[in-house]
Amino acid sequence: MSIRDILKQREQQRDQASKGDSEFPDGVTRYVRMGKHGEVNADGRTFVILAQPDDWYVYFVHEDKVFDGKTHHKFRKHTCLHSPKAADDDILAYFKPGKAECISCKAGAKRKMFFMIPVYDPQYKTFRVIDVAEFHANNLIADYDKAEKPAKKFNKDYSLVGDAVFIKQSDKTYALESAELDDAIIEEAKTFLGFDFGFADLANFREEADIIEILQAADEGSVDKSVLGAQAGADQTQQGEQNYDF
Repeated sequence: MSIRDILKQREQQRDQASKGDSEFPDGVTRYVRMGKHGEVNADGRTFVILAQPDDWYVYFVHEDKVFDGKTHHKFRKHTCLHSPKAADDDILAYFKPGKAECISCKAGAKRKMFFMIPVYDPQYKTFRVIDVAEFHANNLIADYDKAEKPAKKFNKDYSLVGDAVFIKQSDKTYALESAELDDAIIEEAKTFLGFDFGFADLANFREEADIIEILQAADEGSVDKSVLGAQAGADQTQQGEQNYDF
């Protein structure tokens, strides 16, 4: 089996893992699809939020894209190996690139902060995660606080966690507001409070060998390929055969 076939097979295994065993129909994964053509679009969706912002999982990804009529990725987006493995890890220890821990950091690949927000999806009766970049997370946190604050005036112990929220695409970001769901659905959702969501598995941490293959196929100038080892300078004439799903 060629390295390309091996990598393709591993990617399929990751995709299958993100779907879970049998909880979702074809085309639906543990990740909520966000955006104009996603599940959360301008029409919005109602969920039950399962963690407050300080307990959202924060991690880093390497991503470098430009828009030139359509989005062009200079290399395939992938999780930074210098990222927390749990929501309660000290995120401050990961703010700077970890050149000793992550080959992509060492190669100077662009790095961004992402957030995973655990929610209960009433449609599929299980937990899912909303995975968004820092800019969108900032807006959702601001809306979270606005939605929670009025209720706290009447009950200082009130938390939006375990309650319904409506999330929709708003302009070029996302908005969150309080919502209503049947009490029975809320009770179903609360069984997931304190659940181990397995964030590290959902983040798809790759092995270094996989990442080196991604960086070798990167656009020239987007990363320093000299740090990748002897193969980085090898002839890339077969690079076009690689079926990377950008």
